[in-house]
Amino acid sequence: MKLTLKKIAVVTGLLAITTLVLTGCGKQSKSSAANKTTITAVTDGNVAPFAVKEKSGGLSGYDVDVLKAAVKHLPQYKLQWKLVDYEALLGNIDSGRADVGVNHLGKTAERQEKYLFSKPIFEDKPVFIVKKTNKTIKSFATAAGKTTPAQVGTGFSLDLETYNKKHPNKKIKISYVKDYHDLQDVSAGKYDFAYTDLSMYNAEQKEYHVNNVKAVQLNTSQNADGQNVGNPYTYFLFGKTAKDKKFQQAVNQELVKLAKDGTLTKISQKYLGQDYSPKVLRNE
Repeated sequence: MKLTLKKIAVVTGLLAITTLVLTGCGKQSKSSAANKTTITAVTDGNVAPFAVKEKSGGLSGYDVDVLKAAVKHLPQYKLQWKLVDYEALLGNIDSGRADVGVNHLGKTAERQEKYLFSKPIFEDKPVFIVKKTNKTIKSFATAAGKTTPAQVGTGFSLDLETYNKKHPNKKIKISYVKDYHDLQDVSAGKYDFAYTDLSMYNAEQKEYHVNNVKAVQLNTSQNADGQNVGNPYTYFLFGKTAKDKKFQQAVNQELVKLAKDGTLTKISQKYLGQDYSPKVLRNE
């Protein structure tokens, strides 16, 4: 079929328009990607079942999946992960090498002076791990004079330290360790008890099956001896730059949505077998 000069001009014009549209889309896509703000999330990848380094090199766990779910709905951000030793975790945020800590982190007055916190992402059920034959260690007061392992800077170690400050004559003997094997060490008699969360205890029992220990659940308001076990929640922890504050506010909005649509419950059931998501979020 022969094309007239008029038809050739029309076809040429259409091709030119198509090229411009496609080129424009390409530029818009590149521009959109370039305009994303990169957020570096830091963890030690060694706090099961909240943030765990997999053999493949990736990260999984409750805290990790919750942050991923939040950022999934925040197209203006790009999330990248950084693995460090626990002792260097907060230092990375202090120096600006990371923007958010993801490591089953608790809140303290000292930390609030330096960092921003998300809305609560997890509701702890604090427990003491003791031998099954032990019938005396049931609270902080009854643990006075007893030995326990702890990792520096965790919410659990901070609770223990707070108790000791308030009771200088009835201190708990804390041994700070890097490698935390609470069930095994209590089972072997290395320590009298360990302070942790019921979800972590259950996860470890599922993997290691330590038969001669049990979990004694503590009251999150007040025990009979009057000792409050502290804040039962854990959080994401952010720096205090303008960028960090903007990201914190965006994440907080998404956390409420994820709680109300059941996403947090699903993630909790996936890793923990039951719902540990904070009820306070669903009531906002």
